[in-house]
Amino acid sequence: MRKSDFDLTDPAVVLRLFLGLGYLPHILSKLQNMAGSAAFFGKVLPYPEVFLYLAIAAETVSLLGLTCNILVKWAGLVSAGVMAIAIYAIFATKGVGWMWNLGGVEYLALWGAGSLALAVQAWKQEVATHGRLALFFPHAQPA
Repeated sequence: MRKSDFDLTDPAVVLRLFLGLGYLPHILSKLQNMAGSAAFFGKVLPYPEVFLYLAIAAETVSLLGLTCNILVKWAGLVSAGVMAIAIYAIFATKGVGWMWNLGGVEYLALWGAGSLALAVQAWKQEVATHGRLALFFPHAQPA
């Protein structure tokens, strides 16, 4: 990690940190109430315990990747995917609604769009800096 990874004068860094750290309370709430979380997942998905553990794993990847600026090109896509599934879950349990204060998906959509924007920026920055895309780390030379 570099000092620039936490430069709060860079709006993209602020967004990345905000979106990444936003996963911490979601992960903790799932861990503190596994039965309740599994019950909610069971309303929407088969094998709720499996999907609960997958959600915790994906949210942890998003938390660490976005917060620590590690593979943001992938962490942003994982985060956007988590939000897409969360939007589906809200629609399936509460019906279609937009406004967050009425149980809608406005907040989730913004979180997902921000995550996707960070991923796109990371992919574009990789091409601009290294002249190519790499599966993981662009500075590693291909064999």
